[in-house]
Amino acid sequence: MKTLDRFVLKSYLRPFIITFLVMILFLLMQFVWKYIDDLAGRGVEWYYIAELLFYTSATLVPMALPLAVLLSSVMVLGTLGENNELAAMKSSGISLMRVMRPLLVFVSILAVSAFLFANYVIPVANLKSATLRRNITNKKPALSIREGVFYSGIDGYSIKIGKKMGPNQNLLKEVLIYDHTQKNGNTKVIVADSGKMQVTSDEQFLEITLYDGHSYEDLIPKKSKDRDNRPFVRSNFEESLIRFNLSVFQAGDLRKSGRKEFDMLNVKQLEVAVDSLNKSLAEVRDEFSEQMVKRLAYDDLKDIPKEDTVFVSQKEWNNNLLLNFEERMRSRILQNSLRIANSYRAYYSNANAMQSWRKTIITRHVLEWQKKFSVSFAVIVLFFVGAPLGAIIRKGGMGMPVVVSVFIFIVYHVTSFSFEKLGRFMYWSPFQAMWTANFILLPIGLWLTYKSATDSVIFNAEVYLKPFQKMGDFFKKLFNKS
Repeated sequence: MKTLDRFVLKSYLRPFIITFLVMILFLLMQFVWKYIDDLAGRGVEWYYIAELLFYTSATLVPMALPLAVLLSSVMVLGTLGENNELAAMKSSGISLMRVMRPLLVFVSILAVSAFLFANYVIPVANLKSATLRRNITNKKPALSIREGVFYSGIDGYSIKIGKKMGPNQNLLKEVLIYDHTQKNGNTKVIVADSGKMQVTSDEQFLEITLYDGHSYEDLIPKKSKDRDNRPFVRSNFEESLIRFNLSVFQAGDLRKSGRKEFDMLNVKQLEVAVDSLNKSLAEVRDEFSEQMVKRLAYDDLKDIPKEDTVFVSQKEWNNNLLLNFEERMRSRILQNSLRIANSYRAYYSNANAMQSWRKTIITRHVLEWQKKFSVSFAVIVLFFVGAPLGAIIRKGGMGMPVVVSVFIFIVYHVTSFSFEKLGRFMYWSPFQAMWTANFILLPIGLWLTYKSATDSVIFNAEVYLKPFQKMGDFFKKLFNKS
């Protein structure tokens, strides 16, 4: 390695490492501030919290790395320009691209490493982080029940509290509890004007004492003819005690994980999952088509009993099908037709909603697959934006470079997140959603590199005002002649 390469890399590595660690710390503090209510006061051992922060730090690397590359590139090239070191290199016949070459090699290796990290480390970190955060949150459900929000952490129940009062926040107002423990679904609702919540001394049960309330429960008769009556039971109470078993939250190991989501899979696992989801969607579509054909297929009118029709001969059928039946049959036919049509419409709506949900899940998997590549490529894109920009503004340190870098990164982050949302709602394809922000910034970076390499002045206002001055002089001459 030549002396120039060592000098440039040494000048780049120190600010890069510092800015990268600072950004990780900044984003981590944002995470802690967001989930402080879910983590504090749970009685959880400190090493679980430390482990959660460690895994969360790993998940923040894709956001911190591009900004660190951008900021350090602007700072290093700006410092070289401010100290006239860049001018001395150019006067010695060393071009800007030659100065940037070791940095480009380093950033390319960094981009490949970022992809490998996103493919093999981040899925595991997402799984561990989500598992620990969920289990820590559920460690003490009484603290997780918030005002005006349904809490579903206890299996089989959804609890909503209108207001929490008292020194320990254990006095309740406007309590609403949905009981989903029955096989028939949501058939029981409990409403109370007030209540009191406490955990037993052995922390095995959560007790909620309700005052001045009533319960409503639907009854499902065994006989189908009685179901149209919709029987139910309503009871009033002055005081009622409900116990929720918390043994599931006292299992001990908070690292026990659940089902993997799309952001917890690597590239190969995502491909397998997308292939399985596409096959499942195709099966659902085929089944839906078969069902609709069976239900809506046209039956030959000759199969209709002749005693229900006016005409005996097949050739005498009226184009208005309803007129082919006895008048006493027409009202029943219309009622049955309307009932069947409503049933088919409901079936179609449910099937359409199910297919849309499956398409959304497939789209999220494909977006995650594209994201692993696009975020890694963004490291190179932002380097081509930051390095020539630093050479142009010729300002080092933490002043102007930080302002410029943060502004550019905010533009990149907002555009990329907005395009990703377009992909989530399936307005754009996953490829367009995840790569458009890079394709917008890449030409700008190459243009800045060209302008910086040719020593073009692009931040001088006189350069942009000169055409307008010429136009003003031209109109001024015409005015004087007239």
